[in-house]
Amino acid sequence: MDSSNYILSLADQCVKCGLCLPQCPTYALKANENESPRGRIALIQGWLSGQLEPSEILTQHLDQCLLCRRCERLCPSQVAYGEIMDQSKALLAKETKTTFSLQSLISSLSLKLLLSKKLSGAFISILRLFQKTRLIQLVASTGLFKLLGLQRLMSYLPELNKAIKTKHFYPASTSSKGNIALFTGCISKQLDAKTVTASINLLNRLGYGVYVPEQQVCCGAMHLHKGQKNEASQFASKNIDVFNQLDNITAVVSLVNGCTLQLREYPQLETSKQFTPEVEDIIEFLGEADWPTDIEFTPLDKKVALQIPCSLQNSLRAEDKLMTLLQRIPDMSLSPDTIHNKCCGAAGTYFLRFPQISDQLKAAAIHTLTKSSPELIISSNIGCALQLKAGLNQQNTNIPVIHPVLLLEQQLKTH
Repeated sequence: MDSSNYILSLADQCVKCGLCLPQCPTYALKANENESPRGRIALIQGWLSGQLEPSEILTQHLDQCLLCRRCERLCPSQVAYGEIMDQSKALLAKETKTTFSLQSLISSLSLKLLLSKKLSGAFISILRLFQKTRLIQLVASTGLFKLLGLQRLMSYLPELNKAIKTKHFYPASTSSKGNIALFTGCISKQLDAKTVTASINLLNRLGYGVYVPEQQVCCGAMHLHKGQKNEASQFASKNIDVFNQLDNITAVVSLVNGCTLQLREYPQLETSKQFTPEVEDIIEFLGEADWPTDIEFTPLDKKVALQIPCSLQNSLRAEDKLMTLLQRIPDMSLSPDTIHNKCCGAAGTYFLRFPQISDQLKAAAIHTLTKSSPELIISSNIGCALQLKAGLNQQNTNIPVIHPVLLLEQQLKTH
């Protein structure tokens, strides 16, 4: 079956019932049928059946989907909306030419920069030096970032600590339950090194040896969502080779919710290879783990709010594992009004490509998370965390945003 017919076979499962409409972030903002899951599927069907010409307008309607996949979770017909969108974008990219835009150029260059280990390492080292010497404020005051179209990207830059150089293997600190391999994602080592270290420490304490293969590459999700299926397939093939060559690992454990989803959906890229071990998210793995009785946590006497990423909730469907993990910390309670479980607007490079929509969703998330005046906000996805930090900074609100694994490790009692 060719690509067009395959996509149509998936799209035809949609009965246009409209139950997806109130769940869709872009439809809620625009009240435009073309900006709903049902509407986007209808546009795809019209294009592939010859009723619509492929165009930049069609591409924009598809691109403005955040791929939160809330619709997919709640669809009574179990329509594979995420796969329909990814396959359609890949096909549409071959048939259309997009006009130049500064935002699109910055998004593409930022993606290439962040996903190149050598380039991102050097770039972030320079930025770290600029932050420490306060040169970054001086450059910003000249208007150079705005002139170059980098002002928004720079506003998302967190405080940069020293990146970590991981070892190939970290042995278990207690009797061994086996070995796992850690998928760190593209930017965690550079922008969230503390969470990488905390994950290794917790896994070691639980009795697992941890491999962190240096040869691992980007999961390919952001390339796939931009229609670059061939590039995503190349990343998939490389990662499968890297992790499958490790001996006796029980799982590939991913630190980033969005990456976990992409790793699991590699078969949709039609690669001839598959992971030998299971792929699990760090939240799933720790939430299901058999914790030794001697591991205890210090009570957390703070007001806390929780942001649940779309990928964890709608695709991995593991928010219950997250709550199980957080309940291990004594005195920590989360009332429903302190939890934000809708899209925050980060969505990979979406915050650069569609800043107006992203900012509206960010503002709604910040409003929900801060109305109870928390002392701490928890988020398990680095992209969401950066989005929230940027929003808090814009409001001059100094509330830390922390990964749940880092919080667990910080509260861990030492005997």
